[in-house]
Amino acid sequence: MILYLVRHGETNWNRAGRLQGQTDIELNEKGREQAAKLRGKLAGVELDAAFSSSLTRARQTRQIILDGRNVPAWDEPLLKEMNFGQWEGDMLKEIRADKDHPLHDLFVRPGRYEAPQTAESFEDLYRRTWKFMNEKLRPLETAYGHVLIVAHGGAGRSILNPLAGVPVGRFWEKPMGNCAVARIALENGEFRLLEYDPGTADSSKKIGILGEEE
Repeated sequence: MILYLVRHGETNWNRAGRLQGQTDIELNEKGREQAAKLRGKLAGVELDAAFSSSLTRARQTRQIILDGRNVPAWDEPLLKEMNFGQWEGDMLKEIRADKDHPLHDLFVRPGRYEAPQTAESFEDLYRRTWKFMNEKLRPLETAYGHVLIVAHGGAGRSILNPLAGVPVGRFWEKPMGNCAVARIALENGEFRLLEYDPGTADSSKKIGILGEEE
Protein backbone atom coordinates (compact mmCIF):
# COMPACT_ATOMS: atom_id res chain seq x y z
CA MET A 1 0.00 0.00 0.00
CA ILE A 2 1.23 3.49 -0.86
CA LEU A 3 0.30 6.39 1.42
CA TYR A 4 0.26 10.01 0.27
CA LEU A 5 0.78 12.08 3.41
CA VAL A 6 -0.22 15.69 2.71
CA ARG A 7 -0.18 18.87 4.75
CA HIS A 8 -3.33 20.98 4.38
CA GLY A 9 -3.45 24.11 2.20
CA GLU A 10 -2.80 27.64 3.42
CA THR A 11 -5.05 29.48 5.87
CA ASN A 12 -5.09 33.14 6.86
CA TRP A 13 -3.37 32.19 10.12
CA ASN A 14 -0.61 30.45 8.16
CA ARG A 15 -0.16 33.58 6.08
CA ALA A 16 -0.03 35.79 9.18
CA GLY A 17 2.37 33.47 11.02
CA ARG A 18 -0.07 32.60 13.80
CA LEU A 19 0.10 29.34 15.71
CA GLN A 20 -3.01 27.34 14.79
CA GLY A 21 -2.84 24.05 16.63
CA GLN A 22 -6.34 22.67 17.11
CA THR A 23 -8.05 26.02 16.53
CA ASP A 24 -10.41 25.32 13.63
CA ILE A 25 -9.43 27.65 10.76
CA GLU A 26 -10.67 27.34 7.18
CA LEU A 27 -8.53 27.39 4.03
CA ASN A 28 -8.07 30.76 2.38
CA GLU A 29 -8.23 31.28 -1.39
CA LYS A 30 -4.57 30.40 -1.88
CA GLY A 31 -5.02 27.25 0.19
CA ARG A 32 -7.90 26.13 -2.00
CA GLU A 33 -5.78 26.82 -5.09
CA GLN A 34 -2.90 24.77 -3.64
CA ALA A 35 -5.23 21.83 -2.98
CA ALA A 36 -6.60 22.09 -6.53
CA LYS A 37 -3.07 22.04 -7.96
CA LEU A 38 -2.29 18.96 -5.90
CA ARG A 39 -5.47 17.33 -7.21
CA GLY A 40 -3.99 17.72 -10.69
CA LYS A 41 -0.66 16.28 -9.67
CA LEU A 42 -2.38 13.24 -8.17
CA ALA A 43 -4.65 12.76 -11.18
CA GLY A 44 -2.72 9.69 -12.32
CA VAL A 45 -2.92 7.99 -8.92
CA GLU A 46 -5.84 5.60 -8.38
CA LEU A 47 -6.72 6.58 -4.82
CA ASP A 48 -8.74 3.91 -3.05
CA ALA A 49 -9.41 5.61 0.30
CA ALA A 50 -8.72 8.85 2.15
CA PHE A 51 -8.35 10.02 5.71
CA SER A 52 -7.90 13.51 7.08
CA SER A 53 -7.68 15.31 10.35
CA SER A 54 -11.13 16.26 11.56
CA LEU A 55 -10.15 19.96 11.54
CA THR A 56 -11.78 22.01 8.78
CA ARG A 57 -8.61 23.02 6.91
CA ALA A 58 -7.57 19.39 6.49
CA ARG A 59 -11.07 18.18 5.57
CA GLN A 60 -11.40 20.94 2.95
CA THR A 61 -8.02 20.00 1.46
CA ARG A 62 -9.07 16.36 1.26
CA GLN A 63 -12.41 17.25 -0.33
CA ILE A 64 -10.77 19.42 -3.01
CA ILE A 65 -8.19 16.73 -3.85
CA LEU A 66 -10.95 14.12 -4.15
CA ASP A 67 -13.30 16.29 -6.17
CA GLY A 68 -14.77 14.23 -9.01
CA ARG A 69 -13.68 10.90 -7.50
CA ASN A 70 -15.82 8.30 -5.78
CA VAL A 71 -13.45 7.51 -2.93
CA PRO A 72 -14.44 6.52 0.62
CA ALA A 73 -13.16 9.14 3.07
CA TRP A 74 -13.08 9.50 6.84
CA ASP A 75 -12.43 12.27 9.38
CA GLU A 76 -9.78 11.15 11.86
CA PRO A 77 -9.33 13.01 15.18
CA LEU A 78 -6.01 11.23 15.78
CA LEU A 79 -4.55 13.27 12.90
CA LYS A 80 -5.42 16.66 14.39
CA GLU A 81 -2.60 19.17 14.80
CA MET A 82 -0.54 19.34 17.97
CA ASN A 83 -2.47 21.06 20.75
CA PHE A 84 -0.68 24.29 21.75
CA GLY A 85 -3.08 25.09 24.58
CA GLN A 86 -3.95 28.67 25.44
CA TRP A 87 -1.17 30.02 23.21
CA GLU A 88 -2.89 29.17 19.94
CA GLY A 89 -3.20 32.39 17.98
CA ASP A 90 0.16 33.73 19.20
CA MET A 91 2.62 34.92 16.56
CA LEU A 92 5.27 32.31 15.83
CA LYS A 93 8.06 34.87 15.37
CA GLU A 94 7.30 36.30 18.82
CA ILE A 95 7.35 32.84 20.39
CA ARG A 96 10.77 32.17 18.89
CA ALA A 97 12.13 35.53 20.01
CA ASP A 98 10.84 35.37 23.60
CA LYS A 99 12.91 32.96 25.73
CA ASP A 100 10.31 33.20 28.48
CA HIS A 101 7.40 32.13 26.29
CA PRO A 102 6.09 28.71 27.42
CA LEU A 103 6.40 27.38 23.86
CA HIS A 104 9.80 28.88 23.05
CA ASP A 105 11.68 25.58 23.41
CA LEU A 106 9.09 23.77 21.31
CA PHE A 107 10.20 25.71 18.24
CA VAL A 108 13.79 26.68 19.10
CA ARG A 109 15.07 23.73 21.18
CA PRO A 110 12.50 20.95 20.66
CA GLY A 111 14.70 18.35 22.32
CA ARG A 112 14.36 20.25 25.59
CA TYR A 113 10.67 21.06 25.31
CA GLU A 114 8.51 20.31 28.33
CA ALA A 115 4.85 20.90 27.56
CA PRO A 116 3.15 23.40 29.88
CA GLN A 117 -0.25 22.60 31.30
CA THR A 118 -3.02 22.59 28.63
CA ALA A 119 -0.49 22.03 25.79
CA GLU A 120 0.42 18.68 24.22
CA SER A 121 3.83 17.06 24.60
CA PHE A 122 5.79 15.47 21.77
CA GLU A 123 5.29 12.12 23.49
CA ASP A 124 1.51 12.51 23.39
CA LEU A 125 1.58 13.73 19.78
CA TYR A 126 3.64 10.78 18.57
CA ARG A 127 1.52 8.37 20.57
CA ARG A 128 -1.75 9.41 18.94
CA THR A 129 -0.55 9.83 15.34
CA TRP A 130 1.17 6.47 15.45
CA LYS A 131 -1.93 4.95 17.01
CA PHE A 132 -3.60 5.92 13.75
CA MET A 133 -0.76 4.48 11.66
CA ASN A 134 -0.56 1.21 13.56
CA GLU A 135 -4.16 0.55 14.51
CA LYS A 136 -6.09 2.15 11.63
CA LEU A 137 -3.78 1.85 8.61
CA ARG A 138 -1.67 -1.24 9.20
CA PRO A 139 -4.71 -3.60 9.12
CA LEU A 140 -5.70 -2.14 5.73
CA GLU A 141 -2.47 -3.10 3.96
CA THR A 142 -4.09 -5.66 1.69
CA ALA A 143 -7.39 -3.80 1.32
CA TYR A 144 -6.22 -0.67 -0.52
CA GLY A 145 -3.49 0.23 -2.99
CA HIS A 146 -3.21 4.03 -2.65
CA VAL A 147 -4.43 6.03 0.34
CA LEU A 148 -4.55 9.80 0.84
CA ILE A 149 -3.86 11.18 4.33
CA VAL A 150 -4.25 14.91 5.02
CA ALA A 151 -2.78 16.22 8.26
CA HIS A 152 -0.83 19.23 9.56
CA GLY A 153 2.70 20.57 9.93
CA GLY A 154 3.30 19.16 13.39
CA ALA A 155 1.18 16.02 13.13
CA GLY A 156 2.63 15.27 9.69
CA ARG A 157 6.21 15.58 10.92
CA SER A 158 5.46 13.24 13.82
CA ILE A 159 4.72 10.59 11.17
CA LEU A 160 7.40 11.57 8.66
CA ASN A 161 10.35 12.18 10.99
CA PRO A 162 10.67 8.67 12.46
CA LEU A 163 10.61 7.22 8.94
CA ALA A 164 13.32 9.68 7.85
CA GLY A 165 15.49 9.08 10.93
CA VAL A 166 14.93 12.60 12.29
CA PRO A 167 14.97 12.76 16.13
CA VAL A 168 12.71 14.96 18.22
CA GLY A 169 15.61 17.36 18.83
CA ARG A 170 15.46 18.24 15.11
CA PHE A 171 11.68 18.02 14.87
CA TRP A 172 11.19 21.06 12.62
CA GLU A 173 14.26 20.38 10.45
CA LYS A 174 12.39 19.17 7.36
CA PRO A 175 10.46 21.98 5.67
CA MET A 176 6.80 21.19 5.13
CA GLY A 177 5.00 23.72 2.99
CA ASN A 178 1.24 23.80 2.59
CA CYS A 179 0.23 20.79 0.45
CA ALA A 180 3.66 19.18 0.74
CA VAL A 181 3.56 15.44 0.05
CA ALA A 182 5.39 12.44 1.48
CA ARG A 183 5.02 9.04 -0.18
CA ILE A 184 5.16 6.15 2.27
CA ALA A 185 5.01 2.42 1.54
CA LEU A 186 3.35 -0.10 3.83
CA GLU A 187 4.67 -3.56 2.99
CA ASN A 188 4.63 -6.69 5.12
CA GLY A 189 3.49 -4.62 8.08
CA GLU A 190 6.37 -2.13 7.86
CA PHE A 191 6.25 1.56 6.91
CA ARG A 192 8.99 2.97 4.68
CA LEU A 193 9.52 6.49 3.35
CA LEU A 194 9.77 6.48 -0.45
CA GLU A 195 10.09 10.17 -1.25
CA TYR A 196 9.28 13.58 0.12
CA ASP A 197 8.52 16.83 -1.69
CA PRO A 198 8.34 19.71 0.82
CA GLY A 199 6.52 22.00 -1.61
CA THR A 200 4.73 19.88 -4.20
CA ALA A 201 1.83 22.25 -4.76
CA ASP A 202 4.14 25.01 -6.02
CA SER A 203 6.14 22.85 -8.41
CA SER A 204 5.25 21.83 -11.94
CA LYS A 205 6.01 18.14 -11.43
CA LYS A 206 3.42 15.39 -11.34
CA ILE A 207 3.55 12.72 -8.70
CA GLY A 208 4.24 9.29 -10.14
CA ILE A 209 2.38 6.22 -8.99
CA LEU A 210 5.58 4.26 -8.41
CA GLY A 211 7.71 7.09 -7.14
CA GLU A 212 8.84 8.57 -10.44
CA GLU A 213 8.16 12.26 -10.90
CA GLU A 214 6.95 12.95 -14.44
